[in-house]
Amino acid sequence: MSEEFKNAFDKLNINEKRNQISDELLIIGELIKNIENIYNIPSVLNVKNYDTNRNNELKETEILTFIYEDIYNIQKELVTILAAINIK
Repeated sequence: MSEEFKNAFDKLNINEKRNQISDELLIIGELIKNIENIYNIPSVLNVKNYDTNRNNELKETEILTFIYEDIYNIQKELVTILAAINIK
C-alpha cells in the first residue's frame, strides 16, 4: 500500500473509515465466493455491510466486534476452501 493511499485513508472521518473497511471486507467476501463458484464449493460466507446511516451510532467496541465477526468468518471460509481444494 502506498503512502499516498494511507494518507488518503487517514484524512477520512471515522464513519468514512468504518465504511471503507467494510467495503474492503465485502470485496474480499465476493472474491472468496467467486473461488467457491469455480470449485463448486457451497458458500456459507456472509459479510455484513456497514450502513453509514444505521450503524454510525455504534460505539467503537461494537464496531470492532462487527468487523471481527466478518474477519473471523472470512478466515473460516478460506480454511474450508483450502481444505476442499487440497482434497480435489
